[in-house]
Amino acid sequence: MLFMKRKQSSWIYFLMSWMVASALLVTSSPTVTLASEEMEESIPVELNISPDKDRYAPGTKIQVEAVTKKEGKSFEAKIVVKAKMDKEQTITIEPDTKIKGKNYVSKATFTPEDIIGDRVGSLGIEFEIIMSDTDKIWVGRANKRIFVDNMPVTVPSVDSEFFISPEQKLKVGEKIKFTVHTPYKGMIREDAKFLFFSFNSVDTTQKVEKVRTTHDRKKGVYVTTGYFTPRKEGTYTPFFFLKMYDKEKDEEISGSGVIKFDVTEINEEYDDENKTHKVLLKFKPEQKKTHKFEATVKNFETDTKATAKTTIYVK
Repeated sequence: MLFMKRKQSSWIYFLMSWMVASALLVTSSPTVTLASEEMEESIPVELNISPDKDRYAPGTKIQVEAVTKKEGKSFEAKIVVKAKMDKEQTITIEPDTKIKGKNYVSKATFTPEDIIGDRVGSLGIEFEIIMSDTDKIWVGRANKRIFVDNMPVTVPSVDSEFFISPEQKLKVGEKIKFTVHTPYKGMIREDAKFLFFSFNSVDTTQKVEKVRTTHDRKKGVYVTTGYFTPRKEGTYTPFFFLKMYDKEKDEEISGSGVIKFDVTEINEEYDDENKTHKVLLKFKPEQKKTHKFEATVKNFETDTKATAKTTIYVK
């Protein structure tokens, strides 16, 4: 009987000891977790995507820039780009990270076709930086989503101001100066062009000569000049085009302008000394024959007329 009691008290002692130990573990566990959380601090990150667009072509070169307040003595940074398609496709990029002032600035570039080829879809861009010291960790995270399609990109445009000199009495065979002002939107991508089209210009064979573009930094414009000598009488509508490139936005901008003017064959001059008007008419015969001309001049103040006749023989 005595043996049975000793055995029972030993079993009870063991059970009580195990319950106390379990209670101690349960109560001490939150203390360990809280200590771990206190050692890790979340840091905000400014994440920028350049160029900043609603949609991107597969071949667009995209730059990711993350700015994080510098903490600790060491760091690890990464950028993960994920494609949201039939199955997840990812690439991990180690950005170039440098200290600028009190911040870490991390930069990396990629093109959507590196991940999805020429397909259409959306990409998630996730940035993470872990900074650490002897007894503390700082973590910065940020993400953005972009959309990719292979539709033709619409080129932004600006209006160019088109001037001609002289403004009036434009005559066949006499030189006209073109001057165009285009707002500065970046580097010149292609040389400026003046084009004539048959649907609104009497002659499209003549070219604008000595085309030159300069940058007026004070006015913030490109100034393009050129010279045009019309060979036919009629209406001319030159169109102007200048392609520029914005390096920061990785974007092409088109400057364009148009002007319309009439050119006449008649050249009229007033002779102050003789108080007479001199009219010069240029004529190019198209076949061999006799051509008769008659010109009538009317004075509207006195309602008088004067007529002159001549004959030209073309052999």
